[in-house]
Order: sequence, then structure tokens, then C-alpha cells
Amino acid sequence: MTVDALLSNSKQLSPDEVEWQLIIDAIDPAIRSAVADMVENHAAASVEVFYSTLLTHPEATPFLSNQIVNDHLHSALLRWLQSLFSPTAPDLAQLVATQRRIGLVHARMRVPMHVVMHGARLLKNTLRKLLFEIFLTPADLSTAIDYIENMMDLAIEMMSREFVRDLQKEIETDEAYRLVTLGQDVTLEREVQRAALLDWGHKILLAICCNAPPPLPSLESSGFGLWLNHKGSLLFPNTMGIEHIRTSMRRIDRVLIPALSAQVPPDTARIHELQAQIEEIRFLMDDLFKESEALESGRDPLTSTLNRRFLPTIMAREVAQSLRREVPFSILMIDIDHFKSINDRYGHTGGDAVLRGVAEKLISSCRTSDFIFRYGGEEFLIALVETDIKRAFQVAEHIRENVTHILTQPTGSSFSVTVSIGVATFDGHPDYTHLIEDADRALYYAKAEGRNRSVIATDALASLPQLQ
Repeated sequence: MTVDALLSNSKQLSPDEVEWQLIIDAIDPAIRSAVADMVENHAAASVEVFYSTLLTHPEATPFLSNQIVNDHLHSALLRWLQSLFSPTAPDLAQLVATQRRIGLVHARMRVPMHVVMHGARLLKNTLRKLLFEIFLTPADLSTAIDYIENMMDLAIEMMSREFVRDLQKEIETDEAYRLVTLGQDVTLEREVQRAALLDWGHKILLAICCNAPPPLPSLESSGFGLWLNHKGSLLFPNTMGIEHIRTSMRRIDRVLIPALSAQVPPDTARIHELQAQIEEIRFLMDDLFKESEALESGRDPLTSTLNRRFLPTIMAREVAQSLRREVPFSILMIDIDHFKSINDRYGHTGGDAVLRGVAEKLISSCRTSDFIFRYGGEEFLIALVETDIKRAFQVAEHIRENVTHILTQPTGSSFSVTVSIGVATFDGHPDYTHLIEDADRALYYAKAEGRNRSVIATDALASLPQLQ
């Protein structure tokens, strides 16, 4: 029966139910019955294979354990298989509702969907092998394999759709919460957490110096630690700063505090490292708050250049403009030379001063119509609107000469700063990432050739092997 016929015969069927009905109508009842018998007889063994494999999957282990599998999931998967491959035609509405419910559960558990699909692939492979034992003719075997794969693929598709829909709702809720939090007094929140961190630091140092009996209070269980793991993780979602802070917290709690509590008198070098780790956490936390404060303006809080999250929108728009109006469009990819050594020698304060100084030079060297992005740690990207390759190279050289200067530190020390620049112009490729890759490749060669220079992306350059 066709889709149109099904829809005309039953206006009550949803599109999902129509798809199920088409698969079921296409299968011979005898084959469907044989598949149902096979599943009934071998489902338990198939589920064992499924979970014994999935329990070793590195991305599944945070969600699964032997106890959870034995107490809840084993029987649930068994029932799912039996309902999917029943000897009689299943209730379509109930079948659809089941897949949606499973998708919602996976979303609430935050089980990655690709892990679910990995498990489905294992199950299909196990069932496919069993089919070879019960079907003698190639035609029946092929029909049975199609039936099993179509049923399972449609079930996973429905789960995935519900999974994504529910996860999107949660993301929107998290974002709304984050914005509400940002709408409060962010400066006050930052000062409260800085005070909480400082208070814990004073207490732990006093406990160490006074030889307080173990266990000493951990940073993770302190007021600051609790805030970071709960409210802070919502306020600053998916940021490297949070992960760096957690790494420092783990070192403090698992290495430094146990070592210091076991030493009488405490080792001076360890105490200094503890203080340095606390100061690093404070610095990283300040950075996170600065980023949040700059969220509404869309600018990088340190350099006042555009936030990279706006890059796709602007690049796609400028590419479309260049195609529609037939005007040139070029970009510069700029990297501060030897930035790591600057950071290593002068610390975060020195590195930040360099980034601010370079950004000021970039802004003063460009037109107000151009777009300047903080592209990475020490990288900037400039979109030069209605600019051909010759003019773009001139701008690059002006920037390079303008940036080179002596930067004086508060300590009185000074050092020279240079940049390497890759220059590329729009060649008609509609995907803007193609243009960025050209500029990035030219930047790579500028650095490989000795730095402090500008290099134009060319076809010849693209054909050369990557330099090491």
C-alpha cells in the first residue's frame, strides 16, 4: 500500500505511523513470524552480547554499570526487541510512543546519541548472523535482513529526533538561566567568589602551618568549589577556563594537600606551589567573568575585537556580497610570533599586555568597515571588505611594520613584538572556510620561512607539501 493510500484510508495515522505501516505491510507474515520466533529465542543472548560490548565502550562507561544494566536496562532492552519484532502487527501508536519515550530518557541521561547508534549497530549485526541460521533461501534471507534493519533504523531515527528535541529544550533552559544569572550583578558575584577562594586559601594555609590533623578541608568541597561545580558550570558552559580550574583544583586536593598534611614541618616549595595554584584559579576565574560581561557586546573582553562566534555569520554574508555584487573580498590571518615564550617569561600579565597592544595596532590600521576578530589564543583574523589581493598585501605589510615595537612592562623590562601574516582573497568558492584555509596555509608558510613576514596564498603554495 502506498503512502497516499494509507493517508487517505486513515486520517488518524501520523507520518511516523505511516512509515511503520509501510515496512510491516511489505513483509510476508510468515517471515515476520519467523523473525519474531528468532528474537524470542535469542533476544536474551543478543542483549548479553550488546551490553558486554557496550560496557567496555569508553564513552558509555560514564552512563552504564553492571548494576544499572542488571537492575534496569537488560530487561528493558529485551522488551524493546520483543515489541519491535512481535509475531503480529504491533500497535502503531504505541510503537511510536515507545521510541519517543526512549529518546527522552537518553536525553535526560545525557547519553551521547552516537553511543546509542553504536549499540544498535551491534544488535543488528548479532541478529543478522542469527538470520543465516534460520532462512534457507537467499530471497527470504534478504527480505528478513531488510525487515530487521528497516525496523531498527526507523526506531533509532525516532529516538534521535526526540533526543535532539528534548536536548535542545534543555540547552535553551540552561541558556536562559545563564542569561538570568548574567543579568544579576556579575561584578558582585565575581567578588563573592574571589572572597570565597581567598578565605579557603587562608584557612588551608593556617591549618597546614598549625599542623592541623588530617583530613584537611578540600577546595572542591568548599563554598567556592560547590559554586564552581554547580552554578559556575551553568554560567560558563563548555569553556576551557572551567576545565583548567578543575585541573588545578584536582592537583590541590589530590596532590598538594595530602603531601603538605603528611610533612612536619611542611615543605616550603609545596606551599609556594599551593599559593601559585590558588592565584592561577583566581586569574582564570576573572577571565571567565570578563568573557561573560562582554557577551552582550559580542567583543573579546581583553582586546575589544569581535568575538569569534560571529565569524560564520559575517564571513558568509561577505562571501554572498562578493558573489552578488562582484566585488573583491580578502582576509588576513595574523599570528603573534613566539607568543608562548612571551607568556612563559612574563606570565599572563605580560601576554595580555601584548595581545592588547597588538589589537590596538590592528584597529588603528584598518577601516571602520573592516571586521577584526580574535580568532584564537594569539591569532587574529581581519576581513577586508571590497579589497583585492594587492591592497590586502599592502594592508598586511602596514600592519606588520606598525606592530613591531618595543613593549614596556610594569617591571621595567621591554621586548620586541612581531607578527606573521597570511593573506588570501576570495576566489569564488561559496564555502568561506575555503578562504580561511588559504589564509591559514599562507600564515603557516610565513612562520616556516622565518616569521615576521606576510605571505600571499597562491595555487602554487597550495600544491606544495606541508612544511614541518
